[in-house]
Amino acid sequence: MLTRRQWIGLIVVVALVATVVTFVHLVPQRPLPALAQTDTLAAAPKHRWSGADSTKFSKYTKFTKHKPVPIRRRRFNPNRADSIVLLEQGLKPWQVSNLLKYRRAGGTFRRKSDVRRLYGLDESQYQAMASYIDLPDSLPTRRDTVSRDTFPRYVSIKRDTILELNTADTAELQLLRGIGRWTAVQIVRYREQLGGYYTVDQLYEIPHIDTRMLDTVVHRFTVDTALIRPIPVNKCAVTTLSHHPYLRFEQAKSIYEFRRRKVRLRGIDDLQAVPDLRSVDFSRLRPYLSFE
Repeated sequence: MLTRRQWIGLIVVVALVATVVTFVHLVPQRPLPALAQTDTLAAAPKHRWSGADSTKFSKYTKFTKHKPVPIRRRRFNPNRADSIVLLEQGLKPWQVSNLLKYRRAGGTFRRKSDVRRLYGLDESQYQAMASYIDLPDSLPTRRDTVSRDTFPRYVSIKRDTILELNTADTAELQLLRGIGRWTAVQIVRYREQLGGYYTVDQLYEIPHIDTRMLDTVVHRFTVDTALIRPIPVNKCAVTTLSHHPYLRFEQAKSIYEFRRRKVRLRGIDDLQAVPDLRSVDFSRLRPYLSFE
């Protein structure tokens, strides 16, 4: 047996069911119109749209929801046309979606035949709208588009001049034909190591220098020997002597030890007693040693 509360609940459920059945049978319902057999919008798969094309496409689909898509041929640029214009060219909604996705990804149609590569576009569709595509048939050649005067002509800054080797900087050295930045830097660096050049032939001592290039420019240099910075033998340390390109560390140490024993050196002839020095070393070192 049901309790009183259970009877009340059962009566309420039966009343609700009876109300729903009565509403369905008594209230008249508007029949849905049949879809047209040629409705491409209704048959096409749904795609997401964004931006300005989304608004125009949604308004257009509301208006043509149960009608065939009207085709109105007119000139259009596939790089700028919105979804409505593209649909009116006979493209299906999913083809329009593919084209807009291609544009949003940065793609650009440069000539008519580029539209043929659109995914899902068959040849008959392309031929039907090819004459309305507002793009050139082919890309112009460089000769057609670029004038010879478009780009400035290269003007060489090289010139034939005479440079003083002990004062010229890297910028001035690069003005000579055949001397680039690397060569100019090496010339200045070796000059600093020597203390100055006393002859242009010392350029051939630079490691890895292009001797054939030097043969063409060596006559463009002059040397002022008064600009040489000599080393004070009676005052300098061993490291100062050893840094000179013409002296090895053992020779610099021998000169230093000899100076300590003799107390003071008066000229380069005093160094002849140094056992590690050869006659060729005296001739090369003469401009770079001072004995004040």
